[in-house]
Amino acid sequence: VSTQSTGSSGINAEYGGACNSVAFYDTTTPSKLGDTCSECTEIATQVKAALSNPEIVTLLKDAIGELCSVLPITDCSETLDGYLDQAVALIKTLDPKTLCTLIGMC
Repeated sequence: VSTQSTGSSGINAEYGGACNSVAFYDTTTPSKLGDTCSECTEIATQVKAALSNPEIVTLLKDAIGELCSVLPITDCSETLDGYLDQAVALIKTLDPKTLCTLIGMC
């Protein structure tokens, strides 16, 4: 498992380099490269694993807060945090193949 770094700028710098220390994706090559369904299933597996890490969910909520600070929407953070919670809960309950089927990749 690898970590992704955005360097010394952007959101990574704002959060003290947290992205450098959080492992959230696997760099292994999908077994059937070029097969959209297999690639989606591999990615969905990694997304599900990442969303089980509370640090990742916290980083997503922090990003929502940053986004909402520039959007003229009443109760933006609360609304989007609620949508994020619902999306995370849904993704966690689905197996990767079903998730990819729902979004039209399988």
